Amino acid sequence: MSRDASAASSTPRSSVAISFGSPATESGVGRLDLNDILIRHPQAAFLMRIAGDSMREAGVCDGDLALVDRAATASHGQVVIAILNDEFVCRRLHCQGHDIRLRSASAAVADWVPGDGEELQIWGVVTHVIRPLPA
Repeated sequence: MSRDASAASSTPRSSVAISFGSPATESGVGRLDLNDILIRHPQAAFLMRIAGDSMREAGVCDGDLALVDRAATASHGQVVIAILNDEFVCRRLHCQGHDIRLRSASAAVADWVPGDGEELQIWGVVTHVIRPLPA
């Protein structure tokens, strides 16, 4: 056996499936139900269209569809839909001790910190984002 062949045979190999097999054969691929895969609380799941680019750096872009779970409890670092001045906004929840604020992913947009008498209203937690691929 040549030296190259023995080195190659001792190297662990792995493989990745990049196709679904032949459509003529039923290769065990069943139908996928996105409701089962993406939605944890069906009665509290909503799709919202994102407007604006303040969360682009977080992977949430203008025109995206955000899947929002209203039954999920929001925690530090999650992207949420909140109500500010009677409008929906998409921001990242930042909690550190008693400091609670909403942060944009853009440095051009200031954090929102509740003032005296203001209450942070989290409408839901963004669990997934759906966007079309460019043509």
